[in-house]
Amino acid sequence: MAAIRERKDQNGKVSYQAQVRIQGYPPQSKTFLRKTDAKQWAIQTETEIRTGMTIRKSTASKHTVREMLERYRDNVLIDKANGGKDHKTHIAWWIDELGHYALSEVTTDLVTRSMDKLKKSKTRLGKSPAPATVLRYLMALSHAFNVARKQWNWCESSPVENVQRPKVKNERTRYLTDAEREALLHACKNSPNSDLYLVVLLAISTGMRKGEIMGMRWQDIHTPPDQSFTRVHLTKTKNDKARSVLLTSPALELLEERRTKLLDSLQAKTTTGLIFPSAVNADQPVDLRRPWCSALQAAGVDGFRFHDLRHTTASYLAMNGASLLSISKVLGHQTTKMTERYSHLATSHIDEVVRSMNAKKFGAIT
Repeated sequence: MAAIRERKDQNGKVSYQAQVRIQGYPPQSKTFLRKTDAKQWAIQTETEIRTGMTIRKSTASKHTVREMLERYRDNVLIDKANGGKDHKTHIAWWIDELGHYALSEVTTDLVTRSMDKLKKSKTRLGKSPAPATVLRYLMALSHAFNVARKQWNWCESSPVENVQRPKVKNERTRYLTDAEREALLHACKNSPNSDLYLVVLLAISTGMRKGEIMGMRWQDIHTPPDQSFTRVHLTKTKNDKARSVLLTSPALELLEERRTKLLDSLQAKTTTGLIFPSAVNADQPVDLRRPWCSALQAAGVDGFRFHDLRHTTASYLAMNGASLLSISKVLGHQTTKMTERYSHLATSHIDEVVRSMNAKKFGAIT
């Protein structure tokens, strides 16, 4: 209910305080010089509260972008693959850029101007960030706002929704030739880092992302009683959808050797925790950036990224006759759209399907 109270200060000046109290909502109050204005505000505020508008606006004005992003970083990113390590840089940039704003003050135009600033910045190599990089920054902010809106009720809408996304041509299909693969694996096997060879072998043989491999835990590996297969159950993936990946030799054999040595050293029957932990912090995965770069250099493999190992898996599958749907399932794509980039590598399989169909249907025709 709304109430209007007349007040006088020590000089006798009259003002009117409007108060709106509705059960289940925090009380709202505001002071006016005219009683008419107080009444009008009270009626409007009561109407808005009953439709749920005022309470959301009030909440959005109480929380800053910094609060939202820090809570998102500490409570949401930690559940993503590799602990959300790849996204923390994006979050830190947005905190510096917009952290002092209240959520209610962030507009589409403000986010757009920040994106323009990011596009004009320079990377460590002195180049402008690629459209794909800019998009990743934008999507990090977008997801944080969506979580704040849907899960925390901190705001009623996301200012990122109407920001124009940069156009990304993400059609890179760099993969290892047979000679490059042999040279790279040889370099990884001879690396001073004892984890690198197995990690790279897993990446090629399974198509798993780097974050998925580094986030693997011993308790996620399952083998049925008949030992007919072994799978790793991935709970932290890029698209937040769990999936199981088949493990095969020789990567599987090396994993089992690794487990046996660990159990012997611990004098235990079972083990848990990360398969590739850091020597400094067992709860964090090992950092393989330097060993990886050294191995590439030693193998003479140029223009290649760790993520291209995933392209290598998909390319090998396509060239061995796998359908796009099968490749999509192996890689964990939600649709086959991302998988279509490998379709040109499957031409021999497609040609064979066409030949088989024609042989069956028209073989008897003379």
